[in-house]
Amino acid sequence: MKKVTVTHWPANAGQVTINKIRARLEQEGLKPYRFDMMPGDAYGDHAHPDAEIRWVVSGRMRVRVNDEEIILEPGDRLDLAANVVHSADVFGDEVVVTLCASR
Repeated sequence: MKKVTVTHWPANAGQVTINKIRARLEQEGLKPYRFDMMPGDAYGDHAHPDAEIRWVVSGRMRVRVNDEEIILEPGDRLDLAANVVHSADVFGDEVVVTLCASR
């Protein structure tokens, strides 16, 4: 698995909704949970012991991995391999709603 993978919502999948994202993650055998980030929230460098999936339902967030900056918007899915050091913050003035899961 690559350290970082971003997948965009398919154009033919219709509107991005929390229920559609939840169903897709559950089809992968995962147990998603909702995680909201408020404007101004920022998380410094950290890593997770398991691979992490974060799928944006609404709002925009910025993730940094090494020198790479990734802006995630509704429908964008971020897959991070285990132990990848990254940081994240809200990008804009809107609450960021995500569904997350670990492998």
